[in-house]
Amino acid sequence: MSVFDRDNLPALQSAVLSGETDSNTLLPDLIEYIDTFYYNLFCNLDTGEHSASPVSRRGNPQFALRQSKKKKMLNQILRNTRFSYETSRGTYSHLHFQTLTFDHNRFGRDEANFLITSKGKAISKYFARLEKHLRGGYSKIIVKESTVSGYPAVHILLYLEEPLKVRFHRKSNSYRPDPTDPYTRSVLSLWKNLEDWNSVSPIWGFGFVDIYSFTNDRMKLKGHSNPINYISKYISKSLDLGDVPDLDKCERVSDLPVKHRTKVWTILNNLIWNSHTWIISKAFKEDLRKIEAKIEKLKGNWVRVKTVGRNNPELYTWMGYSTEEAVRFAAEGGLPPD
Repeated sequence: MSVFDRDNLPALQSAVLSGETDSNTLLPDLIEYIDTFYYNLFCNLDTGEHSASPVSRRGNPQFALRQSKKKKMLNQILRNTRFSYETSRGTYSHLHFQTLTFDHNRFGRDEANFLITSKGKAISKYFARLEKHLRGGYSKIIVKESTVSGYPAVHILLYLEEPLKVRFHRKSNSYRPDPTDPYTRSVLSLWKNLEDWNSVSPIWGFGFVDIYSFTNDRMKLKGHSNPINYISKYISKSLDLGDVPDLDKCERVSDLPVKHRTKVWTILNNLIWNSHTWIISKAFKEDLRKIEAKIEKLKGNWVRVKTVGRNNPELYTWMGYSTEEAVRFAAEGGLPPD
């Protein structure tokens, strides 16, 4: 049983938070977890066909594929939504992007990761404070990414019912909220100390808030074509054990080449703290369900029968191999069936 299995998580979280276990040393456990294969066995009730599909586990290719599909659906929603407009007073936008980070001098890595969980309540308190000052409601998408040091960076795509005035900043090559508008200034002053933009965010309190705004004609964010692609750049990738030289020889995440640490820390921290990959509010979910319903109609009448490991002969007999072949494949550790 993996240390990341649901039954073990409370003890693991407690050990990490107390310092008894250093999350940096859990890399070998992460590799073992991702490299363990289970398969769902399916049967088509209309045709009698059998199929086996690898179980999605955070960090493996199947999990990454699922996230990529959700990314495409969210992109489709954005493409079909008009969220900015021009007036004689300037440009107004409903869609904004934030990254919440922590002050490393005040909070440790694991403490910060705990604070953004449902038990830590930092994110829920942030939105409770924000709601008191907004005109109208909002929808949100949240993704919890890790930085190269293992600290969390909370990415939020925020759709506000009451738009903010925005203006283009050539230095950052992006749109930002424009404080010359009174309502926009009142909201912006929650996120930023307007007297000292490099100081801790008044409403977040744990560290800093970076803010970008978007227009339908200008969706780029830090080299990505839109914010969905930016926030999903690590959660829609698998930890391919063949892509990282000597990965199985590293004992710590900090032993890895720097370019791989962000992805590994993101997967590892989300496993330790049992974080949802995407936190999507009701309005976005309703649009997603409409898209998913159209896709389901095309799938056919497939049902899951059971889940088995790759050392179970039943996996191979289900796929049409003889009993003798199935026993041999299972004894040899098996290979993912075609």
